[in-house]
Amino acid sequence: MKKKTKIVLTSYALAALTALGGWAAAKDAGLRYHRADAQHISARAFEETVRAVDALSDALGKSLYATDGGMCARVCAEAYAEANAAEGAMLALPFATQELEELAAFLNVAGDYAVSLCPTAAREGFGEEDVAHLRALSAAAADFAENLRQMQADLNAGDLRFDEREKRLPNVGGEPGELLSARLLDYQKGLAPREPFSYDGRFGCEEKSRAGYLTEEEMLREAASYANAEPEALTLLYRYEGSEGRRCYRCGDLFLCVSRCGVDSMAQSRLVGEAKLSEKEARAIAEAFLAGHGFEGLSPAGEENSGTVLSLRYCAVQDGADCPDNTLQIAVALDDGSIYRFNAENYSSEKADVSWNVDQEGAAEALPATLTVRETRRLICKSEGKRDLACYAFFCEDEDGRGVTVYVDAATGKQFRIEL
Repeated sequence: MKKKTKIVLTSYALAALTALGGWAAAKDAGLRYHRADAQHISARAFEETVRAVDALSDALGKSLYATDGGMCARVCAEAYAEANAAEGAMLALPFATQELEELAAFLNVAGDYAVSLCPTAAREGFGEEDVAHLRALSAAAADFAENLRQMQADLNAGDLRFDEREKRLPNVGGEPGELLSARLLDYQKGLAPREPFSYDGRFGCEEKSRAGYLTEEEMLREAASYANAEPEALTLLYRYEGSEGRRCYRCGDLFLCVSRCGVDSMAQSRLVGEAKLSEKEARAIAEAFLAGHGFEGLSPAGEENSGTVLSLRYCAVQDGADCPDNTLQIAVALDDGSIYRFNAENYSSEKADVSWNVDQEGAAEALPATLTVRETRRLICKSEGKRDLACYAFFCEDEDGRGVTVYVDAATGKQFRIEL
């Protein structure tokens, strides 16, 4: 009986070892497959990165020889497309691309600057300043492409290897060779700082710090007036770093942020009880509060009622035109009518420097004949580079009944934005 038991146990053990060996072999085959697949994806992503940066270099190089508007706009569009393709391909590489922020920033600026030139380049070609910026970007792209091609050759020779997303055990060694991410980081560290320049695009807008004149005592009194309390009732919580000298005060459950320009934001932390006020009453309270603190000539720009709080949005008005990007927000608690929330960080009382060279009839000439205009509004919007732009917004319908909004620049009479 004892011998028989040993035989049975031995049989079970051998069967278990056989099953474990088969499972391990299957898992090993699967792991090798996934590693090969990951290597293939990495290789494809890097190949596309090299190709796109090379094409970006070519497109920027062509811009130096383009003279007519059509060709200038074409090479700008090519550069924009290839910069986006390169950035997208880099995102697929198997390492954290946020470490390569300088290289990503270069691709962003190169593409964004190129596409920002398209409207004017199509009409007038490139100016001397445009050519100088394009020449600098072209040289940087050519250098980037040359280094990527060298990395590509080193990968093929085995001197360089792709990173892996796989987390290996400490006692399991990796493949020999320098990592691609390390080589890219070394290249990024060796780059000379790029000279920043201003243009009308997402990455070319100038950061303007708001100039304020209030002293710290005046800031405290301003905060107290918004809180409807004495200055002594406010407690300084913390100071912000920066030239605006911002301070945060607390008064009970009310928190206020104040800069040298005045109160930027205010909010209560309490829970609002059952609504007792109507929307009309709350709206009147909000408008009285704004008027009492010098916010005049505003236009309603939207509202939302959560059931206990009425949130209102107002925009500035200039030359009879709404400024939808120059706004402030205010919310009224419907239980006691107090100001529950206020934010004027995106509001400026300064007048926009804009030109109305084209009247509404002249601007309408930029519309296609297939559109039927339902409403027209004068607006002062922000361009991609955060510059003020006077325009006419034509809210239209096409032949299929689809809504189309066409914005026409009031300075030039040309279309500058279309929304569906």
